[in-house]
Amino acid sequence: MAKRKIVLLVVEGASDASLLVPAFSALIENRLFQGQEFHCDVLTAPNHREEFHRRNGFYPADKPSQTVRELVEYYLKDHDRTWGQLGHVIQICDLDGAFTPDDQVREDPSAKETLYSTTDIITTNRSALIADRTTKRNGVDALLKLDGFRKKQGGRTVLIPYRLFYVSRNLEHAFRGRTDNLDAQHKQSGAIKLADRFTQNPNLFSTTLQSLRRIHGNPATWEESWQYAMQDFHSLERGSNLAFVEPYLAGELQ
Repeated sequence: MAKRKIVLLVVEGASDASLLVPAFSALIENRLFQGQEFHCDVLTAPNHREEFHRRNGFYPADKPSQTVRELVEYYLKDHDRTWGQLGHVIQICDLDGAFTPDDQVREDPSAKETLYSTTDIITTNRSALIADRTTKRNGVDALLKLDGFRKKQGGRTVLIPYRLFYVSRNLEHAFRGRTDNLDAQHKQSGAIKLADRFTQNPNLFSTTLQSLRRIHGNPATWEESWQYAMQDFHSLERGSNLAFVEPYLAGELQ
């Protein structure tokens, strides 16, 4: 029997990996799911180069695809893997309300943290957040055009397919309906508990993904899901397009 190809989930933090790697592993048994974490938002990383370097050990590139590629290289080196063992690279980002109109971002110096509602964002530094939103939108546009990573093997060039997916404001908002800002410990404990439920009942994970798709515009395709997310206030609303991961890996038309 041929070895299962690795599906590398590139996520923003430990809680994302703790939930999604075991949940997808239970749902799609013919693939080997692995996780690699960015300890920062790769889509806004060019605006936070020193913080990104401190958390990840290398400086981000101006092009998000190059930054993702470098993180994949780190994963392969750390786990003694090769590009030839990769079947797909799937990146999952938080929308963070990035596609809502900029005039819905309001500044409040007394706010202790960035606050999100379904119609606006309150922050202590509006100009910095506007800059991050612009960089994030441009990064998403670039990554949506990326079909994969090309790597020379022997005398030929192989393509490792890549696709970008989203959860709404963050993982906790999408899967747990949480609108507050949780600390890392609470994120991790909640993710582990939910992963346990999904691994024991993969059908529950599947129906949850379909529910998150339906409440976020009920798109018929992955392309439509991104079109919806970029309109009006939808990037502030609860939902996800992770329901399209399974058909994507199965090679079905979406």
